[in-house]
Amino acid sequence: MKISKAIDTGLFDPKILGQEIASKKPCISYHSMRRSSRVLREFLLYYFPLYNLSYNDFFGFYPILGFVEALVYETDEEVEEIQSNCCPQIKNSPWTSKQKIILSVLQEINIKHEKIDFYLKDLGEYFDLETYLLSGYSFDESAIIKAAELRSSDYRLLHSILAQMLNLNCRKEDMVENLNLMFPLEVLNDIEDDLISYADDVGVKHYNTYRMFVKLYGEKAPFYLKKKLDYYESLFHKQIAVLSSLKKKPFIQAWNAYRLDHSVPTIPDPIFED
Repeated sequence: MKISKAIDTGLFDPKILGQEIASKKPCISYHSMRRSSRVLREFLLYYFPLYNLSYNDFFGFYPILGFVEALVYETDEEVEEIQSNCCPQIKNSPWTSKQKIILSVLQEINIKHEKIDFYLKDLGEYFDLETYLLSGYSFDESAIIKAAELRSSDYRLLHSILAQMLNLNCRKEDMVENLNLMFPLEVLNDIEDDLISYADDVGVKHYNTYRMFVKLYGEKAPFYLKKKLDYYESLFHKQIAVLSSLKKKPFIQAWNAYRLDHSVPTIPDPIFED
């Protein structure tokens, strides 16, 4: 559905949306907006075509999508500050207050769905798990993979909000299918991005999926991480292979856009920390 059609049918009014958000107190920083711009750019490239939306439609949806993603990164900044103080767990998660703000704004503009609530909770679970994994306690590969899958929940959160804004949740099966189909690409994207930032993240001791693999597997980390990358790539293609040609097309376009934007990264040599 084109955004113009959504407006004409009364499903979505970006002018009212802007007014409602403007009524709230400032709660995001420039730094969070800058960091979140990468996710918004990729969301535009990979997800908008799934719903026949174009670049011209983006700014109609930007206020709420940008607001939500900036709050995710605002939380990330605050959690990293807590982690720098070597806290093994977060007693009062910054995400709790951010989640309330998001739900309040979504309620004002009449956007509500169980999937939105689900992915908001997933992000909270991720921030807690990430802090635990950095605390020095023992962990296994399943915990790292769970963190990687939870960390990409912001894409599914944005996806759910977009679908609700387009009034697509009446077709619940289609929405769930689209969320599931994009899931492997989201996790793959997250892990590959960590390969690029690996050395920098080690230097500042930030969370990084590959860094956790190195802590767990040592010099064999590249082998085990490659297996997971191959798994998620294979899962994505396996899922879309059973679709009809018409249904499959936008997902193939999303994959091609991703690979055009992200060449397959080299897995760096492990850095062994003290």
